[in-house]
Amino acid sequence: MHKILISLIILCYFASCNRKPSQQTDPGLSNQAKQILGKVDTMRRYKMSDQAINYLDSTYHTIKNPSVKDLFERLNVKFMHYRTTKEDAAKTNLYADSMLALLNNWQNQYKLEYIDALFAKGDATLMNKQSNTAFHYYYKAQYFAAKNLDKCHAYGFTYRLGEVRYKQKQYQQAIHFFKQAYHDSEKCNDKQTLYNTYLSKNNYLNSIGICYELIGKLDSATLYYKKAVNLINQYPQMHQLKEDYILTSMGIVYGNLGGVYAKLGQYDQAEYYLKKSIAINDRPEFDEVDALTAKIKLAKLYLNFNHLQKTDRVLKGLRRKLAVKYSEKAMPIETQLKLYQLEWMYYDKTGNIPKAYANLQLYYNKQDSFNKASLALKASDIDMFFKNNEQQYKLNSLSEEKEKQQNYLLSLIVFSVVIIITLFFLSHSRKKLKMLNRQTTEQNIQMQKLLKALELSQYENTRMMQIVAHDLRSPLAAAISITSLLKDADLTTDEHKMVDLLETSCTHSLEMIADLLNINTNANDIKTESVVLKSLIMYCIELLQFKAKAKEQNLIFSGINVTIKANPAKIWRLVSNLIVNAIKFSPIGGNIEIEMFKTQDKVTIKIKDQGIGIPIEHRDKIFDIFTDARRVGTSGEHSFGIGLATSKQIVEAHHGDIWFESKINEGSTFYISLPL
Repeated sequence: MHKILISLIILCYFASCNRKPSQQTDPGLSNQAKQILGKVDTMRRYKMSDQAINYLDSTYHTIKNPSVKDLFERLNVKFMHYRTTKEDAAKTNLYADSMLALLNNWQNQYKLEYIDALFAKGDATLMNKQSNTAFHYYYKAQYFAAKNLDKCHAYGFTYRLGEVRYKQKQYQQAIHFFKQAYHDSEKCNDKQTLYNTYLSKNNYLNSIGICYELIGKLDSATLYYKKAVNLINQYPQMHQLKEDYILTSMGIVYGNLGGVYAKLGQYDQAEYYLKKSIAINDRPEFDEVDALTAKIKLAKLYLNFNHLQKTDRVLKGLRRKLAVKYSEKAMPIETQLKLYQLEWMYYDKTGNIPKAYANLQLYYNKQDSFNKASLALKASDIDMFFKNNEQQYKLNSLSEEKEKQQNYLLSLIVFSVVIIITLFFLSHSRKKLKMLNRQTTEQNIQMQKLLKALELSQYENTRMMQIVAHDLRSPLAAAISITSLLKDADLTTDEHKMVDLLETSCTHSLEMIADLLNINTNANDIKTESVVLKSLIMYCIELLQFKAKAKEQNLIFSGINVTIKANPAKIWRLVSNLIVNAIKFSPIGGNIEIEMFKTQDKVTIKIKDQGIGIPIEHRDKIFDIFTDARRVGTSGEHSFGIGLATSKQIVEAHHGDIWFESKINEGSTFYISLPL
């Protein structure tokens, strides 16, 4: 046996000789680098890019033993600075090369960063009018992503390919990539933070809308812009953050939606959304370039509807922006083109022919230079380039495959030896395994018998409790009737107090028995029928009006006509429990609102009070049976602590959901969601 093991070790050693040495690991982004990069990001958002780069260079030298990730992020910031802010093609290319060189031996640990570096190199060569070289790097990025990343990490790079199509003005093909990125991101919500979900989806929907607008499909553009707006409203917690980039994305979508409404001739809608966009982004720390675009759309809207004074007021502000030469605040060429065209149309309409002609000349001169700059990129065939590269990669892969097959053959021999040894040990241990198997089977049988006995015992206990509770109802009801008669009798003050005490005790006991009878409700125990939910809730409210009037409270109901499959008695108990709780814990003279509304394939019941609220320490256990989170009502009412537990069981037995929102001394709102 020892000789076999020694031989196996020798074989494994020779098999590993052909493998590359494993890479060392990098600690990742340091805390000091995170702090520096956070401040740099803030400075750049406030249009202080030059100061940000100076700060970055001066502070990064203080990081002791910077990691690969630290160095990469510094290069990436400088790459973005020279690409977007300075538009310096030479330095952009320099930093893209530096990023690739840094990650030369770190692709396996930093896959996402390596793909970013490939895209950066593609963008840099595109700035230098080398479209074929750019496509080569884009293809390498796509190939590496497809080979090394799952869809939940690769969809961002699918979007990047859509951006390339967009730059080529191939909008229909860009829509394909943008939609693919959006659908892939939809399947990966559980693996993202809310921030990434919000921003990426919002960006994808907005980009799809822009492409549809550019190819003249305004209805489709409106649809996707509205989807982006709905996404904004879907995450109200993002609004509470009030982060600049969240508000900026909202402003961009509003501006695009307003522009489409303007093209459709819907004046009020167009003006509303364009003004909202300008109000958000026309500030130094936001997207002032997008605000310029929204202003041009607004001026064009006013001009088309002959609001010439409003048009002139907006144009004056745009002319002041045109005069700014500082690179970060200068008006982009595309925006200048739109402004010259708009000035030409405005002066033509107002009869100022010399100024109209001057702006017409400026427009055509700028347009000629702009078209020449983008002509080569638009004419390039990225599809053909990708196909040719794919063929070349297949040829290169064949030689790599041959080397792999040799390694696989040697590995196969090693694994065959391992299998033979494993089979030997399995054969030797077969009798022991059979014996253990037999013992385990016997133990399983005993456990099954014990489990059935426990289930039967639980069922009998529950059944007995329900029988006892049910039989107690009649004498208690009789006692309550007798106390009602005694109240009219000629009794002393002390005797009346005793009768009131007896009546209260019997009533509380009846309420507790009603809750006990509904304990352990499940889907198999209930019989359902068609229930008109609005009528049932109105009946509950009618029966409970006397309780509300005793505390001078108002039960306010608004509902819709829906029919559900349910057990009417159980649903009556569920709604009654929640309304009684609202009455119990609300102050005298308070309002209790009961509302019904549809949400997709469900109906939701909302019960809102103005009561004392639920303390934070009780919120995790109010649905527990016999919870210790019992409290006295606002008028001294008793609580047994099982009403909400019963309510939850009834809801779950109907395949629904129950939840609540609460603020101390402001009230609680309970929600019941039931399937239609």
